[in-house]
Amino acid sequence: MGNDGPGPWPSHPSNDRSQEDSEDGLSDASSVLTQVGNDEFPRHFSEREGRLFPAHRGSPYPLPVDGGEQQRLNALHYILYERLNSHYRGPVREVLAGEQGRHRRVLDLCTGTGIWVTDMADIFTNVRFSGIDIVPIAPRTTPRNVHFEIADATQPLRWHDGTMDFVHARSVSMAVADYRRMLSEVARVLRRGGLFFSGEILRKVTFDQDYFNGEPAVDAPRTENFYRIINRALAFRNLDNYAEGIADCVRTSGQFGSVRRENHVIPIGEWSSSSSGRRLGAIYRDNLAMFARNFKPMLRDAGHPDNFIDEIIEGFLDDMGTVRGMVGVYQTVWARRC
Repeated sequence: MGNDGPGPWPSHPSNDRSQEDSEDGLSDASSVLTQVGNDEFPRHFSEREGRLFPAHRGSPYPLPVDGGEQQRLNALHYILYERLNSHYRGPVREVLAGEQGRHRRVLDLCTGTGIWVTDMADIFTNVRFSGIDIVPIAPRTTPRNVHFEIADATQPLRWHDGTMDFVHARSVSMAVADYRRMLSEVARVLRRGGLFFSGEILRKVTFDQDYFNGEPAVDAPRTENFYRIINRALAFRNLDNYAEGIADCVRTSGQFGSVRRENHVIPIGEWSSSSSGRRLGAIYRDNLAMFARNFKPMLRDAGHPDNFIDEIIEGFLDDMGTVRGMVGVYQTVWARRC
């Protein structure tokens, strides 16, 4: 499933492993980077209902990882960029400023298609970027300052203590059940003063209060029902709806300071008074429609009949097309390592 034809994954293995391991902050106990040849790709995926899913044992991730979902994730990446007018929040330039004799390092957890990494690597060309995921769907041809590898963000990371300057964790709440455990590993691999970033779209109904002071149960009941059902199904996979508590989790860990939380609203549909808001709202509505349909296999696994699933999803889609003032909330949290 590489984007650029045959080749190993990651695309830039070093011929001098000892030098690279030392510069890369590898643990003494870790193995070399996973190389994935074309004949090995199928073992990382399982096929169900004509869709590809991660074959990783124990992964709770509920959505497919095939071409259609990759396109959705890449579109969402640019929706978030347009909303923030940036690929990051917080003092990233300060943290990644050059230091003589030392390469700055960034780690992206649950990197998915790797699009955040490659876009950031184009901006910070002297910074080394690593992206990890349980499936090899990131690009197989990358800039020289980028590498991707197969690894599980819910397990101990392979880097030495204090290796990273910046750890980025976006949209991990449907892949990571034990957020505190992951955060502990993040704190371990971050240098003191290093930056942690979390970004999650909240799984709930929200209205733009400046446009419409709506009540979800009254004004968007089918949308509220959709989120209630998928959140319950995700809970059966030990994926609690913890996104709104991430800032408190970071703050109470005792390992971070200067914790900042921000909510960024994204219009759903074409109700905005601005042309840019209407355009963004239409794109995000279509992205959410694909997101909702991709939950069908998970809902079947949860025991729901097809006619019930179709009714729930179609009701959600109809609300998005008719209920004005609904927004998605992208909640960002950043903090400095103590």
